[in-house]
Amino acid sequence: MTNQITQSISEHEILAGLTTAVVWIDKNENIGYINLAGAELLQLSAQRVIGMNWRYILPKLLDDIHACGTGRLTIHEYTIRLPDAQKLHVTCTISYYEMADEDGWLIELYNTERHHRIAEEDERWHQYEAGNLLVRTLAHEIKNPLAGIYGSTQLLSRRFPDNAKAEPFLEVIQKEVKRLQNLVDRMLGPRGDADKELVNIHELISYVLEVVRGEKPDHIFIKLDYDPSIPEISMDFEAMVQALLNLVKNAMQAMETHGGMLTLKTRVESKFTLGTKTFPLVAVISVIDEGEGIDKSVFDSIFYPMVTSKKNGSGLGLSVSQNIVRQHGGLIVAESEPGHTVFNIYLPFDHNRVISSRHNQ
Repeated sequence: MTNQITQSISEHEILAGLTTAVVWIDKNENIGYINLAGAELLQLSAQRVIGMNWRYILPKLLDDIHACGTGRLTIHEYTIRLPDAQKLHVTCTISYYEMADEDGWLIELYNTERHHRIAEEDERWHQYEAGNLLVRTLAHEIKNPLAGIYGSTQLLSRRFPDNAKAEPFLEVIQKEVKRLQNLVDRMLGPRGDADKELVNIHELISYVLEVVRGEKPDHIFIKLDYDPSIPEISMDFEAMVQALLNLVKNAMQAMETHGGMLTLKTRVESKFTLGTKTFPLVAVISVIDEGEGIDKSVFDSIFYPMVTSKKNGSGLGLSVSQNIVRQHGGLIVAESEPGHTVFNIYLPFDHNRVISSRHNQ
C-alpha cells in the first residue's frame, strides 16, 4: 500500500512539473487528475473538475475513449471553447496510462494556436497587400475630385461673399472635403511619427461610441470590459478612430434585426507574434457582437476589398481598417459563428517606453 501511494505521489509530481497540459481519465471515464499546465490552458479550476466526466472539458473529442485500448491516438485540429468564449486550437494525444495501478488514459494537449495564428497572419498579410493596392489606387482617383470640389467652394465664397444663406453650407462642404482629404492621405500611407500621439485606448473607444451613439438602435446594448492598467499607445488618433469605427458599425449592423449585446473588451497579451516579429506586449481591442455571423462563403476573404456579405455593403470598410492597423504595426483577426463574432485588433506597445513608465511608477 505504501509503495502504491509513493508511486502515485511520484507520478503526480512528475506530471505536475510538465509544461505540457495533461489530463488523466480513470476507467469510469471521469477526470482523475489534471496538472497545472492543463488547468491554465483550459482556464478552469483543477479541484472543480476532478471526478467529472471527461467530456465536460473536451466535448466531442472522441465518441468512445475505450476504442483507444492500450494504444495511442492523436487528434489534430481540435477546437476548445474557453470560459471567456474564445477558441483554442489544440492537438490531443490519447494513450493508455496506469496511475496507482488503475487503468486509464492520459490526454496530452498541445497548444497549436500560435501556428494557426502565423498561418492566419500570412493569409491576412496577402489580403492586406491586395487591399492596400486597391485602396491606394482608389485614394489617388478620389484625391483629384476632392481638390476640385474644395477649390470650387472657395471660388463660390469669393464670388458671393455676402450670401449669408449659402456660406454655412459652403463651410460644411469645405470641412467635410478636408476631412476626406486627410483620410485619403492616411490611406495612401503613414505620414510619419509626427502625426502620432500617445493615446489611451479607452479614450479611443469612448470617442467612437460617442460618434455612433445617435445611430445605435435601442435594442442594441453596449458592454465595456476594460483592463484599466493598459499603457498608452502611440497612434494616429484620427486614423484609428476610422479603423475602430468601421468594426463597431459592422457589429451594430449585424444585430440590426434581433438586437443583442455589443461588447468592447481590452486586454494585454505577452510574447505575441505579429508576422515574423515577437512583441513582449501587445494591446488587444475586441469588438464582439451577437449578430447573425459572417457567411462562411466569404469569411476567408473578408479583408479583401470589394468582398462583403451585406446587401448594400461596399466591401471597403474592413480593408481600410486592416490597412490602418497594419500601418501601426498591428493586425486585425476575426472569428465568427452565428450569435458570436469577434474582431480582435492587436497593437504592439513601444516596449522601451512601457518598461520605463513602470520603473517610474
